[in-house]
Amino acid sequence: MNIPERDLNVIRELSFAPNAEPMFEILKYCLIWTDEYPSDYLSAEGREFLADLWIVRGFIHRSLPRDQWGLDPKYFKDTWDFGLTNVPQWIGFERLVLLDSNKAVLNKGLTFDISDL
Repeated sequence: MNIPERDLNVIRELSFAPNAEPMFEILKYCLIWTDEYPSDYLSAEGREFLADLWIVRGFIHRSLPRDQWGLDPKYFKDTWDFGLTNVPQWIGFERLVLLDSNKAVLNKGLTFDISDL
């Protein structure tokens, strides 16, 4: 992966906030916590990498086996492994197991129906 070191540092330096709340991101089909958005600029490659980490964590939250990780499971596996190796302090790795309240947010997002609006 060709992620600029500056972007990796921004991701490494995100601060875990115990009271941060998750939101369901409909386009990525996953939860993202409020403290997981960097306040500093990320390049296009850095933004894509971070978004892919969120997406893979969403696969994990939904208990999907690796061979069902999106349209290109190898890409997502490689991305996840790159993250574990290069940004092991990413705060999102602390949220692999969901609290019941987080599960409720996820389930509500997964069952969202546009006709409910």
